[in-house]
Amino acid sequence: MSTTPEPPASGPLDKLKGKAKEALGSTLGKDELAVEGRLEQRTAETAEEARRRAADAEQAEAEAEVTSALEANQVEARRLEAEEAGRRREAAIEAEKEQVEQRVEHGFDQRERAVAQSAARQQGEATREEIAALQDRAEAEQEAARVKAQADAARAAAAAIEAQDPSR
Repeated sequence: MSTTPEPPASGPLDKLKGKAKEALGSTLGKDELAVEGRLEQRTAETAEEARRRAADAEQAEAEAEVTSALEANQVEARRLEAEEAGRRREAAIEAEKEQVEQRVEHGFDQRERAVAQSAARQQGEATREEIAALQDRAEAEQEAARVKAQADAARAAAAAIEAQDPSR
């Protein structure tokens, strides 16, 4: 939408009228009429140039609007891709966390059974195995805490990406 005012209506007819006045003034020796004719020709040419420039400006403005809309769409697409990537990372971390927890639980269950069987056979050996199981459990809990910290960091990164988008 152009806010440029339209130049006065003037066209080929005004240019032709100016040429006629100029020729008539030159033929009759009336300099004022010849000057008026040249002035009308220049006015018509200037108006035509102004219309061309206004049309060019409107075209450039329309092109700029299209370019701006395309860039905005590209930015939104990148934001959505980043958001989806964050969701996928978070889901992968959650899945890994669940697997680790299952392995820890499974490993702990196995160790508890081994400790119980071992305790029945030899009390001294049971104590050593129980200590090893507790150490393994502590390590597994540390691993679970590490995985949870990674999941929390991924959530924070996703929240930061969302916070950077002013349209939300």
